[in-house]
Amino acid sequence: MKRLSALAVLLMSSAAPLAVAPVFATPAVAGTEAAAPARLPAAVYARAEAVLPQHVDELIFGLSVRPQWIGDGADFWFEQRTSEGRSYVRVEPATRQTRPLFDHDALANASGKPLARKDLRLRDLKVDARTGELTFGYDNRSWRYAPATNVVEAAPPTGDKGVVSPDGRWRALVRDGDLIILSTADGAERRLTQDGETSPYATPLINLKDMAGQGTSEPGIAPAVQWSPDSRFIATYRINRDHARRLSLVQSAPKEGGPPRVFDYLYPLTGDTETPMVEGVFFEIESGRRIPMKTPARPVLYYGGPDYEWSADSRAVFERGATRGYGALQLHRIEATTGETRLLTEDRSDTYVDYYGHFWSYDDKADTHYWTADPDGFAHVYAVDAKTGARRQITSGDWRARSVAGADRQAHRLLIVGSGREAGRDPYLRHLYSLPTAGGQPRLLTPEAMDHDVSVSPDGRFFVDNMSTIDQPTRSVLRRSSDGAVVMELGRADVSAYLAAGYRLPEPFQTMAADGVTPIYGALFKPADFDPAKRYPVIEDIYTGPHYVMTPKSFEAAMTGRNANAIAQLGVIALTIDGRGTWGRSRAFQQPAYQNLHAVGLDDHIAGIRDLAARNPWMDADRVGIYGFSAGGYDVVRAMTRHPEFYKVGVTASGNHDNRLDKAVWNEQWMGSELGPLYDENSNITWAPKLEGRLLIAHGELDENVPPLASLRLVDALIKANKDFDFLLVPNADHFLDAVPYYQRRRWDFFVRELLQETPPEAYLMKPFD
Repeated sequence: MKRLSALAVLLMSSAAPLAVAPVFATPAVAGTEAAAPARLPAAVYARAEAVLPQHVDELIFGLSVRPQWIGDGADFWFEQRTSEGRSYVRVEPATRQTRPLFDHDALANASGKPLARKDLRLRDLKVDARTGELTFGYDNRSWRYAPATNVVEAAPPTGDKGVVSPDGRWRALVRDGDLIILSTADGAERRLTQDGETSPYATPLINLKDMAGQGTSEPGIAPAVQWSPDSRFIATYRINRDHARRLSLVQSAPKEGGPPRVFDYLYPLTGDTETPMVEGVFFEIESGRRIPMKTPARPVLYYGGPDYEWSADSRAVFERGATRGYGALQLHRIEATTGETRLLTEDRSDTYVDYYGHFWSYDDKADTHYWTADPDGFAHVYAVDAKTGARRQITSGDWRARSVAGADRQAHRLLIVGSGREAGRDPYLRHLYSLPTAGGQPRLLTPEAMDHDVSVSPDGRFFVDNMSTIDQPTRSVLRRSSDGAVVMELGRADVSAYLAAGYRLPEPFQTMAADGVTPIYGALFKPADFDPAKRYPVIEDIYTGPHYVMTPKSFEAAMTGRNANAIAQLGVIALTIDGRGTWGRSRAFQQPAYQNLHAVGLDDHIAGIRDLAARNPWMDADRVGIYGFSAGGYDVVRAMTRHPEFYKVGVTASGNHDNRLDKAVWNEQWMGSELGPLYDENSNITWAPKLEGRLLIAHGELDENVPPLASLRLVDALIKANKDFDFLLVPNADHFLDAVPYYQRRRWDFFVRELLQETPPEAYLMKPFD
């Protein structure tokens, strides 16, 4: 293929793209002029826009039931959405009764201004289990509603009053770096510390997103304190920020106008030897006594700080943490009265312990920690005694135990979400199992060959099950935990408007990895006007982060968690696929990614796509595009530099193109904390001279998760290599560029022009996202 002349093009958000020859342009016949590419009708973009995750809820209703449990029993409420609007339903499992949570018409008219049912959207709705009183947000204000009297009143603003103790007597807050408690009875203050000016207490590493949202590098945030259940102690920490790495970003165009803003923030990069260091501390409230936690100072590698969880008896806190480089994952018990620390349990590995895939929960009623580990190659649940650290295995076998969803205490049984246990099924499909708390044979409670998204009642007697696959719309039911029997039907996804508009349901597929032995799985999306007699380009939505499964398994995830359905409407076959090196199956399946992020998995993706194309002649495996976000953005560039013969057009967004220029917490998990040649080999900057095809690079100006410097280093490397590319820097945008309609449209334009060889609709204007 003939190379284009070398020119690096920087495109700001309002700039028009440079006209370049398409990658697949057919040479003009001598003596004739090449025909101008056909212009794609705006109706095609409108068809795609309607099924973006931000808009698809205007076509599909009842995607799932999200129970909000009331108190410690089994009663719950949920928001029900239909084409007519929203309603709020209360469910009483014991009597199998449903009723309105409140008088919707009374609430809608309580303010004197009748409110249409479609506009009855109550945010942060909470129900007092004792009084039945509702609190919620509406129209940027907080409200209280008493259903018994139909009285609605504005709730008083909370202000900066800190974190309230369980007994309601105290509020804890931070002022000028020091920890202060206030009496709720008379407002009297007591200062617990005096030395917080340079190293503040109860103050985490602040997320850049919070800074940008409040327009200052010192935003107001809630104090990081954990009250003991008996309100006697506070557990908190202070972080030494001396010598820690600071980055700065410029908000060039604040939304309210005025000069640019500069935000300075702490952001440890991979391999940093000097990082923020945390020290834990208790405070006894009545005496004001300070009790240092006797744990060594340890690094904070991302926003936030350590998480402490109190024991049920208020005697100790538990802290989970990984060693630097993720060779060990540990659970400590720290005594409140002395600060003494004891290692309860840990897992070690010569390579890595999977922190991102790890599940941990503390059962305060059983005084037991549930902890997952994979020493035998599959993640399973262990019970760890919260006092002694005694550890026993609960589940076993060649399947993955994902989490403990609850416990039926009367029956002395645990409820565990797992996958890969049922023969002949997609190994990622979730199921719920019941088994004795002491361990034993699991009982399958969700027998349908579908993905089961479950929520267990606090008393463990019932669970809500949203069952679906990507091509079977959701059925939501209430089931008994004792035997899985369906007690009540709660709803079904209404796809009638979606199907009436001509759209197609996605299709799951199974293919084979490049080794010819390992089955791998994916999802395929077709345009609404699909014609099997035609031949369509293919566009892959890629993300191969080892902590993640890219292919959706539930109907809701397929409709709202990916852009592939919208991309397909441009007139392509869009797909996702999960090759070796990713999460959700065995240790052996994930292990190939370790210290090998740049090479792993692509051969599986290519083999899978070629196999699909061989089986489906309407797929053109010679015209393949690719797009991805974050670690998927990294994937796009590695695909186009390692396999330019296959991936010919790509869009990379918010990509972490060099693992040394990104957050330590994620990259050290998969690459280790020691820098060196390995990091060079796995860097897109190193591979930039090998780029072929057409590439659009995009990044948000205020990306809090992957600094824009990652894409700018790639831009610099491509310029030095004399490569052609397009670049879009989006003012005010953060990490999630898919939240920017303009970026979505520019991505479509790029694929239409470079892969479909057509001219995009002129300046198509998308609707704002809610």
